[in-house]
Amino acid sequence: MTTSNGQPSDFSTRLGRIEALVAANSEQIAANTVAITRLEANQAAMNERVNIMAERVDTLAESIRVLVPIIQSIQLDVRGLQLENRCILDVLQRRGENR
Repeated sequence: MTTSNGQPSDFSTRLGRIEALVAANSEQIAANTVAITRLEANQAAMNERVNIMAERVDTLAESIRVLVPIIQSIQLDVRGLQLENRCILDVLQRRGENR
């Protein structure tokens, strides 16, 4: 059945539902835009933190690279001192046994 202007009888009801859906979609699009903007800001902040952490890791790696040879040298010195101490102990023990 049609109205006098040639439209179906439920035309205004359908049109109202379509307008409501368009309005709801527009609201959702606006909400999504806000959420996307927030996510982009969060992503930018996270990228900045990652960059800072990467710089810190690079600095730490460089410090380790510098410290490893120093530590190895100290370890060699300690081993040398331990050997020297053993030799001194041996001498002292022999002197004690000879008395």
